[in-house]
Amino acid sequence: MVARGAFGYTVIGPTMAEPDTEALPKRASVAQRASHGTSVNPGDHADSSAEGARGTTLAAYEAVARSARLPDLVSITQAIVIEAAESRRTEWSFTSKVSAAAEEVNLPRAEAETPFGNALKVLESGPEGEAERALASALWAHAIAESRREDEDRLAADILWLSTHTAFDATPLLDRALGDDAADLWEAIAHRVRRILEGKGAALGRGEAIVGCAALAGSQTSDSRRLVGELAGVTKDPVVLRILAAGEAASGVEVRLEGEATAPPRGPVSTTILALTGILFVVHAVRLVARVALAYRRPSELVLSHDGVRMKTRTQMLGRTLREREQVIVRSGLVRVAREVRYPRAAFYAGLLALAVGSWVGVRALVDGVRAASPSLLLAGLVIVALGIAADFVLGSLVPGSRGRCRVAFVPRSGPTLCIGDVDLARADAAIKSTLEAR
Repeated sequence: MVARGAFGYTVIGPTMAEPDTEALPKRASVAQRASHGTSVNPGDHADSSAEGARGTTLAAYEAVARSARLPDLVSITQAIVIEAAESRRTEWSFTSKVSAAAEEVNLPRAEAETPFGNALKVLESGPEGEAERALASALWAHAIAESRREDEDRLAADILWLSTHTAFDATPLLDRALGDDAADLWEAIAHRVRRILEGKGAALGRGEAIVGCAALAGSQTSDSRRLVGELAGVTKDPVVLRILAAGEAASGVEVRLEGEATAPPRGPVSTTILALTGILFVVHAVRLVARVALAYRRPSELVLSHDGVRMKTRTQMLGRTLREREQVIVRSGLVRVAREVRYPRAAFYAGLLALAVGSWVGVRALVDGVRAASPSLLLAGLVIVALGIAADFVLGSLVPGSRGRCRVAFVPRSGPTLCIGDVDLARADAAIKSTLEAR
């Protein structure tokens, strides 16, 4: 649904489609992911659709990344899951081994709790329900990200076997966990799938080959798309071809926006209060000094994908990056998308500015005829109010609008709104159009 929102915004809601992207994060270490500034809306864990499951898995990955005991969870997961893969053991029962490993690193069960269940319980007896299945996938994905990966073929074989025979399926999270480093692993997975499709790897099994094709088709990187095309040329299996064709069709939609991170738009009441108290003037004065004297910037890249919305922001000062932050809204948790129209709230700002200027002129006319305690301070205050309103309108509405730029806000069901400014108006419209057409 598209509607003209209040205060100069075009609102798209209540949900959005799932365009894809190949923009991926660089691989981060365990310590970096544990301290990473990430905001995540877990969404609806009971969603039974494939897209809902994908979003839930991503949310579980981010929840595990925020755990203070992430390194210990990763080490235990590596030991247990790799043992299960090497022994090809489908019956999941590792209670004693998990308890011993947790005791060795002094990890109490309470510290293994996540919004998706207890990590130790999942490793001991396997997951129950969708939330714990998402947690199992997330734990294994983190373990893969921190593995030495000396033998990509062996790791690819373990990943495919686990994805086919257990709930520890990390394939939907490989791009998220490994970033650019996922390319080599996708190559290894494609190589093993190609062997069975050519009849050279009977030990792999057709089921694992199908799982591998589905994983490649679900990835949105350029490398995986190339591999999908190559695999489609070496098989006549109708099931495999259908899976690969679905992946190629889904990969056609890409939406990525570049701009600068900004605060969500204020309402008229808060703008009026900030203006009359002089805070609005101070805010813009500080921003101007920081931008001119300190080269303060917050460049951002916002990616819309099947999983939802991911926004990466860098805080820069004097040409150096001080902080990197990544925020995520899973698709099932996204409520609406709003884009500014050109020159938003122009009438409101005009009225507010007229009030301030009129008050200034009126007070000046009365100063000579009416004795006041401090008319000069009153005049100065009104000047500050007028300048604050003018600066807010010029910098937030007039200048971006004249350059064909706008702000786009993504509102989650809970958590902070993601807002990116200085976005090209045509690209924003194209992104929203692609989002609606992909539904």
